[in-house]
Amino acid sequence: MLLAWSRHLALLFAIGLGIGEAVMNWGHWQYAPLWVVDYVIVAWLIWAFVKTRSGGYVHILLSGWAFAAGVFYMALFISLDPSLVSVFKVEPVLLALMGLLLTSSVVGFLCALSAVRAERAPH
Repeated sequence: MLLAWSRHLALLFAIGLGIGEAVMNWGHWQYAPLWVVDYVIVAWLIWAFVKTRSGGYVHILLSGWAFAAGVFYMALFISLDPSLVSVFKVEPVLLALMGLLLTSSVVGFLCALSAVRAERAPH
């Protein structure tokens, strides 16, 4: 059950992130490492969704969620750094979305971790 939840959240997350990143940057692409990493997350989570269809390869899903959580943790808290407010002017809606993506990635990670633990538990 938790694996299915994590898998489907990964697919929804990846599609939303891919579309959101394209819309946000269309016509004025920012510094490449800032958007390439988001498409790495998209590819990783879609790959994990496909590989975990049969219930195996949960470690790919777990690592994809961990990577996504790390990226959005960094993005959110860099955007909230008081010493960088004059350099990075981030809209409140974007901050809220980064918080939502961080929360979603932590939930996905915890669901995948629970699935890994259940998989390894003696039956």
